[in-house]
Amino acid sequence: MDEKQTVDNASTGLGFIMLLSGEPGVGKTLTAESVAEEMRQPLYLISASELGETATEVEESLEQVLELTSKWNAILLLDECDMFLEARSTADIRRNRLVSVFLRQLEYYRGVMFLTSNRINDFDTAFESRIHLTIHYPPLDIPSRLHIWNTFIRMGDLESRLSDEDLVTLAKIEVNGRQIRNIIKTARLLSKQEKAPLAMKHVEIVLKVRKGSFV
Repeated sequence: MDEKQTVDNASTGLGFIMLLSGEPGVGKTLTAESVAEEMRQPLYLISASELGETATEVEESLEQVLELTSKWNAILLLDECDMFLEARSTADIRRNRLVSVFLRQLEYYRGVMFLTSNRINDFDTAFESRIHLTIHYPPLDIPSRLHIWNTFIRMGDLESRLSDEDLVTLAKIEVNGRQIRNIIKTARLLSKQEKAPLAMKHVEIVLKVRKGSFV
């Protein structure tokens, strides 16, 4: 084994890479944000689609992103990585090159990285040795949505008149965590305009607008 190969081997496997999979709005980004907050490190979020379309573009973009995260001592959240994670095939040489570039960059990454995926139907086995921890988030059920409603309602110092019964009613509506956050944010704006505490009527107005009903 020559000196270069020895250095290369010593440089690999020094990072910690986690894969978070599940539908949009089930808590993947929130998990990365919570870890970054606990570790007291900045979180650098970028979508995989922003890296480029060709293998050359992706390689150059990834090198820049990894250099920035290293300089900032940041945690990297690479969102929506499905195009990189799915198994390669002989029928799509272009995408195979993208996956190969992505694998190579992961191999030499030294920090903490989160990868998120909305679906993994055909996971490329080459990632098994690169990813240290995989967490799957199931679809939200009523208790999960109730917890999310409660969590976002309690954020901030604004008064709320939403009762436990109101929250149980809201938890039965099939929306994800991101949608719940946006609904509450908009409802709070309405309550501020009225100079009144957040109430069920404000949330109901937002829900009606989402459905296209203004009656």
